[in-house]
Amino acid sequence: MIELSLMVGLLNEAENLPRLHRAVTAAMERLPQVEWELLLVDDGSTDGSWEAVKSLAASDSRVRGVRLARNYGNHAALLAALRAARGKYAMNLAADLQTPVDLIPRFLEACREGADLVFGARRRRADGAVDRFFARSFYAAMNCLTPQRMPPGGIDVFMARRPAIEAVNRQSGRNVSILSLLMNLGFRQRVLEYDRPPRSFGRSKWTLAKKVQLFANGIFAYSARPLRLCLPLGLFVGLAGLASLIWALTDGGSTTGLVLSAGAILLGAQLLSTALLGEYLYRTFEEAAARPVWLVAEEIDAFAHSSNEASRTSR
Repeated sequence: MIELSLMVGLLNEAENLPRLHRAVTAAMERLPQVEWELLLVDDGSTDGSWEAVKSLAASDSRVRGVRLARNYGNHAALLAALRAARGKYAMNLAADLQTPVDLIPRFLEACREGADLVFGARRRRADGAVDRFFARSFYAAMNCLTPQRMPPGGIDVFMARRPAIEAVNRQSGRNVSILSLLMNLGFRQRVLEYDRPPRSFGRSKWTLAKKVQLFANGIFAYSARPLRLCLPLGLFVGLAGLASLIWALTDGGSTTGLVLSAGAILLGAQLLSTALLGEYLYRTFEEAAARPVWLVAEEIDAFAHSSNEASRTSR
């Protein structure tokens, strides 16, 4: 039985795949008791990556490949990998080797100790000052606008046990941030820090547009906080406008002041209406997403156990 599925979503990584395979094989040779598979999901590559996947699969039966019909994005590729994974545990790796393979035994040990989900948080980033600033701003905004609590350096890698994998596979939705989805599941979670090395080969496929899309997916798919901010903001603006209007009327304020006060009251009313409408729309969205109302992490049934014992005794 396969114990560990190592998943890689890749886009135009033909040159990196042999290096990745050698690194994974060397790392797993230090864990000879672990049955494993390397699941490579080609997310619409155009550089011969799929041919490289087929070549690796032909030479190593532990390598499996999935080719998506077009480029859907890395997070969609990882969702496809989770659905295809056969292992008791599943872990994602980066095709460019920026996820150190030395993390595999650490994550595996954490799962064996009882964690259902293990996340890798960057201890420090090897990016430039501008990239580090935007990354920290990104995760700070995520923490403010969503229920998740992301480390300042961000999370790029995870390992999930089979119950969490099955829970993900029961989810639906198109615009998905897999990390937000996993963190929202609950279960027993653990965060391990690591140092992410700089990319040695090729160029990153994470364009600014993809980062913005990921940010939007992480917020709008799992949080109503942006909508609910309209409620206190509307109350504040409306009350401020009302107070200003009362002051202008009692103290003989100017026409401009009266107009601005009336405008503030109308703006406050509009924000309140937006908050109420948004609340109804978000609840409709939650129902349409058909997410499970609850997920069972573990179950003990003493009655069933005693019944089985009694039936065996009666025989």
